[in-house]
Amino acid sequence: MAKELLKPVYQSVYGEKFDASSFEKRMEMQKAIYILQEAGIRVGDYDFLWYKHGPYCQSLQDDILCLSDTPDIAIKYSEDAKEVIERVKSVINMNVEYARSTWVECLASLQYLRANVFSLNASNEDIVKDLMTRKSHLNNMETNMMALARLDYILG
Repeated sequence: MAKELLKPVYQSVYGEKFDASSFEKRMEMQKAIYILQEAGIRVGDYDFLWYKHGPYCQSLQDDILCLSDTPDIAIKYSEDAKEVIERVKSVINMNVEYARSTWVECLASLQYLRANVFSLNASNEDIVKDLMTRKSHLNNMETNMMALARLDYILG
């Protein structure tokens, strides 16, 4: 059933229909599902690992590639899910230096590093420096620091 939820969740987060033929849209889907899961909203049972563009789940990618076969459905979200999605939307739609797909890559990657690589007492600067070492295209320290602060807002 999780696969059927992906398109409406994408539309709720990004305000547009999902297009599996676009690499950027597939990456945006991966990052949105990861961030939502980190915020406690389960869309499916997806386990993420670090990959070239940050957190990635092969089973989610497999589901994404099959979405053309799924009908469009409407979802009735819980009040908690609505609140989280609104916070995610507000952060994703911020006017930042990065393109949207790069911005969500930054957000999800920082959260993955913070949750899976660094200890609880790691500084934000250390996490951002590590991100910038791993991903040279995410090279704006100020934007990356803002991303960490916005993640705190999303995750409550």
